[in-house]
Amino acid sequence: MPDPYGDGYYRRKIVENHAGIFFLLGEKGYYQRTVLVRHDPLEHLLDIQKDLDRPIYVVPLVLLYSRDPGRQRRGFWEIVLGNPEKPSFLRKIVSFIRSYANAVMEVGEPLNLREVLPELSEDRWERRKQIFQLRRSLIDATNEIRRAIVGPQIKSKLELKEIILHHPRLEAFMQRRARARGEELWKIRKEADGYLDEIAADYSYTLIQLGERVLTWMWNNLFDGIDVDVESLHRVKRSARHSTLVYVPCHKSHIDYLILSYVLLRNNLYSPFIAAGNNLAFWPLGPIFRRGGAFFIRRAFNGARFYSEVFSLYVKTMVQLGHNIEFFIEGGRSRTGKMVLPKLGLLAILIQAVEEGFCDDLVFVPTSICYDRIPEEEVYVEEISGGSKRAESIAQLVKARRFLKRRYGRVYVRFAEPMALQRYLERHRYDLKNLSSKMRHAMYRDFAYRIINSINQESLVTPHALVAAAFLSTTRRGVSKAELLGTCKAFMAYLEQRGIGFSRTFKSCEAVIDDTLRDLERSKTVSKLKAEDDDLEEEVFTMEDAKRLALEYYKNNIIHFLLPAAFVSTSILAQETFRFSLSQVLEDLAFMKDFFKYEFVYDMDLRDHQLAQDVLNVFEALGWIRHQEPREDYHYMMTHSGLHAAQAFRGLIRDYFEAYWVVLRSTRYLQKRSYTEKDFLKKIMDMGQKALKLELIQSPESISKITYANAIKYYLEKGIIAKSVDEGKKKDKVQERYQDAGDRRIIQMYSKQIARLLRAPHLALQ
Repeated sequence: MPDPYGDGYYRRKIVENHAGIFFLLGEKGYYQRTVLVRHDPLEHLLDIQKDLDRPIYVVPLVLLYSRDPGRQRRGFWEIVLGNPEKPSFLRKIVSFIRSYANAVMEVGEPLNLREVLPELSEDRWERRKQIFQLRRSLIDATNEIRRAIVGPQIKSKLELKEIILHHPRLEAFMQRRARARGEELWKIRKEADGYLDEIAADYSYTLIQLGERVLTWMWNNLFDGIDVDVESLHRVKRSARHSTLVYVPCHKSHIDYLILSYVLLRNNLYSPFIAAGNNLAFWPLGPIFRRGGAFFIRRAFNGARFYSEVFSLYVKTMVQLGHNIEFFIEGGRSRTGKMVLPKLGLLAILIQAVEEGFCDDLVFVPTSICYDRIPEEEVYVEEISGGSKRAESIAQLVKARRFLKRRYGRVYVRFAEPMALQRYLERHRYDLKNLSSKMRHAMYRDFAYRIINSINQESLVTPHALVAAAFLSTTRRGVSKAELLGTCKAFMAYLEQRGIGFSRTFKSCEAVIDDTLRDLERSKTVSKLKAEDDDLEEEVFTMEDAKRLALEYYKNNIIHFLLPAAFVSTSILAQETFRFSLSQVLEDLAFMKDFFKYEFVYDMDLRDHQLAQDVLNVFEALGWIRHQEPREDYHYMMTHSGLHAAQAFRGLIRDYFEAYWVVLRSTRYLQKRSYTEKDFLKKIMDMGQKALKLELIQSPESISKITYANAIKYYLEKGIIAKSVDEGKKKDKVQERYQDAGDRRIIQMYSKQIARLLRAPHLALQ
């Protein structure tokens, strides 16, 4: 055979624009280039590059026949078939036959040889060293790709427990606990071992493979498809090759973690270990979830310091071993459709893992998972209306079969820009070692809010969310199709001007709205009035009060996009003039942002003046307002088309104002006696129902136990409500009770503000 190096075969192929492949590792290649110092394909390519005008790219490529991360102990088949990292001929044949249909291929960042050429030395031996380093960088690149696909090797549950129980920090804690309680150390160790049994995952790649097939069947029955944003996924892949990732998705449904793990696995990223509430640890799902990578956390630690120490060390050890983590920063599922304010416990543990040297850095990946419809819709409406939360159980699992008989539209998964913790700390000049406890908590809160804001910004506008928002922009029980379509178009025009993403179903606005209305009719969320004859000119849709709560959930899916316009519109309309004051808009905006700070998450980097100006610029571009020659502070004039749009935007937050007013009115109950939170919420729910019947308030969706609880939290902070502690009959049973703070002037001030902003004088309390 002729020598392809010597006779110019490879050179001719490259000149003719053919692609080629060469192997970075292999015994024959190693012997040729390292022992005999002869042919090296990489060196040959660099020689060819000298004579070419166009660049030659070397692309690292990984082809895997198995995605099993493996255990560290060698089993029987490893002895017979050889090491998977250095497979025998027999292992190669077996692997190919068993796994060729599921083989995974990924490529890395291309290396431009034209850019490398000027850096090479003229000295032959120095040049050889440089080429060796170049080869090593390519091998490292393939290892990083492999790590992103497969993940680090899995330690058995027993091995992991042993590592944690022998950690010096936990050893010292257990010794102190043994001395303080006067118990033998082995009993304390046994207690810690029990906690680890309660917490730890027991990852099984075999179950992951089986789960993928089951979930494929499930998604095909439940949804019309799962849309993944490819560009944002590629950003995650690049980060996964160099860093340990922490996925932080929004939490709207029980199936969020199944969706995310499925999407990652199908796109050649290994499934993360998932922090799950211990309410899901029931049989038979608990053991299955553990094998799928779930580790369990108690909803509240309630002073359980030892449990807290064991749990935090488990999480820190997992990231130290290089495992990706997934957790829900909201703590639990959102029953309202909008993001719940963050819980900081697990986030603090992960930040401490970097601070204490368990890992150099962590990269957080805020993840948006949006649904056209969610399976838990009816359950959420019941809970918001005052029903108690149902505990997860085998009975609920059996009842869940009926969900498989329905269709819920599409699912949309998007990833925000990954956030490296170290970069965040450097940018804001945080020194973790010297932070006071107050500053540390503020830093945790700031980082958490940035994560939630990133999730919000990556979410999509779906047809159901847009139509729900249009329905609830008015308090009337009936809406004509023409009015509904006009409101949808107004919202769409605003969102498009702001550069907000829409689901791919938005090709024809009217067609998509028609499809959505038909779906809402089929599910009996809305009804269409039928005429006795066929000559009725316009269709009219009606909603029952109970169904408005279901629509409220989907409206809240996009409320964060529409909120700035809703705040500005509310202020403009409150001024009761077409020529409005900009300074009054800014004053009202500041009030509303503070008033609803327990409801919504705002952009931490956007000042009020800029936020208002951005909204006004969009309104002006759409012809809703006109810039006028300034008279004192009156720079803008609202148009007639702008009046309709402003009323629609204000309608989106009317229910929140009315809910907070109901709580203000309910404080009169506290003047007579104190109440527990549960009893006080029950009284507020009753007050809300009465106010709705008396038409003091107009929005049925304002009767929400969750919104009332947020309002109580705000009024506690502002000194309208006070809290006392009742030790009760049992010494270990402490009960908090709400009572009147005694300052009616604050109540009057807030009620007058609500009355002014809603233009409803009857809401001003005396």
